[in-house]
Amino acid sequence: MTTTYWSPEIETAAPAAIARLQDEALRETVAACLRVPYYRDALAAAGIGPGAIRTTGDLAEVPFFDKARLRELQPWGVQAVPTAEIVRLNATTGTTGLPCNIGFTRDDLAAIGELGARNLTAMGVTRDDVAWQCYGYGLWIGGSSLDRALEQIGTTTFPAGPGRTSLAVERLRDLGVTVISCTPTFALLLVERARQAGIDPAADWVLRAGIFGGETMSSAAVARLRASLPPGFRPHNTYGSTELGGPFVAGTCEHAADQGTFHVWADHHFIEIVDPDSGERITEPGVTGELVVTTLRRQGSPMLRWRTRDLTAWAPDAYDCPCGRRGHPKIAWISGRSDDMVKVRGTMVLPSQIEDVVGATPGTGAAWQLVLDKDPDGLRATEGTVVVEVAEAVRESAVAELRRRLHDRLGIHLPVAAVAEQELPRYEGKARRVLSTAEFADAAPLAAARLVPGVPA
Repeated sequence: MTTTYWSPEIETAAPAAIARLQDEALRETVAACLRVPYYRDALAAAGIGPGAIRTTGDLAEVPFFDKARLRELQPWGVQAVPTAEIVRLNATTGTTGLPCNIGFTRDDLAAIGELGARNLTAMGVTRDDVAWQCYGYGLWIGGSSLDRALEQIGTTTFPAGPGRTSLAVERLRDLGVTVISCTPTFALLLVERARQAGIDPAADWVLRAGIFGGETMSSAAVARLRASLPPGFRPHNTYGSTELGGPFVAGTCEHAADQGTFHVWADHHFIEIVDPDSGERITEPGVTGELVVTTLRRQGSPMLRWRTRDLTAWAPDAYDCPCGRRGHPKIAWISGRSDDMVKVRGTMVLPSQIEDVVGATPGTGAAWQLVLDKDPDGLRATEGTVVVEVAEAVRESAVAELRRRLHDRLGIHLPVAAVAEQELPRYEGKARRVLSTAEFADAAPLAAARLVPGVPA
C-alpha cells in the first residue's frame, strides 16, 4: 500500500515531539479554561493553582468533566471567548438527554477542516473521488464537518444528508460514487434497499471506501459491508463528537482499518483510558476502559478531561504503525458505551456483543433489537429477548445457532425471537438497539404482536 499524508511533517512526527507539542498546547488550553467560571471554580475546589498544570502528567489530578455537568451549564456551556468571536454553534444530538450547545471560533472551524482532511487522506480519499455525504446537517456537526474535510481535499461531493434512500441507491450507481460517509447502519440499509430495487451493490456500484462513524462499528457490520459491496471496498472508521469539536478526533489509516484500530490526532487531543469505576489510568494494551479526552487547540469551548463514556483500549502497537503515524497513538474501535451497558439476569451486556453474534450467524438479517422487560420495583432481574429478522426457510436452525453463540459470548442463556423480514425498525442515523417492551411495541407493532419465540431458556 502507498501511504499518503495531508500534513507529512506533523503526521510523521516522533512520539517525543508530539508529547512536547501536547505539553505546550495544554498550558495554553488551561489558560483559556481559567477564563471559564466553571473550570476556574472546579480547579480551585480541587486545590489546583493556575500554574500547577504544566504537562499532561499533571492532568491526573484534574477533576473529570461530563455530560451531566455540561447540561447544567447550558445554554452557553464552557464558552472561553466573547460571543462576538463565536461564529458557529452546534448542538449535541440529545439522544441521552437535553442537547448541549457548543461554540466554535473561525480557528476552530479551520481545525475541523484540517483534521478532516488528514483523516480522509489517511483513508485514501483523493480529489479524484466522488463522495455521497449522508451525515446530518442542521444543528448537528457531522454533515458540515465532512463537507469541510472533503472541500479541503477537493473531492467532488454530494451533500445528500440522511434519508432519501430510493434516490441514494440510484445515484450511487448512476453517478459513479466512489466514497460514502454515513453510519454503518445506514450503509447496510442502503444495501438492503438497493437489492429490493433490483440493483446489485457489488456489481452496479463502484464504491471503494466508506467513512463510517456515529455509532459502534462491529466486526460483523464490517464483514457484511465487505461482502455486499464491490471487491476491494474498504470500510473505514472515524471517531469524535460535537463536544470534542467534530467527528475527527481519530480515524483509520490503511493499516489500522484492518486491525480494528484508529489513530488519535494527538497534536489536537490528549487521551487517557481510565477504569470507568475508579477513574485510574489504564496503560496496559488490550484492557478495556473509558476514553477521556482533553482538547488542546480548541478556542470556543475547550474540554478538560471530558468523559466520553465510550469504551476502548490501547492497541498493542499503539506507537508503531507501518503508515508512519507513530506519534498519533492507536486505540481500538469503540466497543460500546459505559452507559449503554445493560444488566440482564445479573450479567453486564453490551449491544456490540450481540451485534457481533447476530452478524456472524448465517440466515439472519441486519436488523435486530434487544428488548428488555424491566422490573420497575427492582424485585427481579431484568429479562431480555434478542429479536432478529430471519428467513423463513432457516428460521429454526438460525434461532438455535443464535442461542448457542450468544451463550458462548455472554455466558447466559438469552431467549431469541425470530420475526419476518422487514418487521423491525430501520434507522437512517444512529440505531437504537436496546428498547423496553413498550418502546418495542411502538417501534415494531407487527413484530411485537406476533413474535415467533425460540426454544425457552
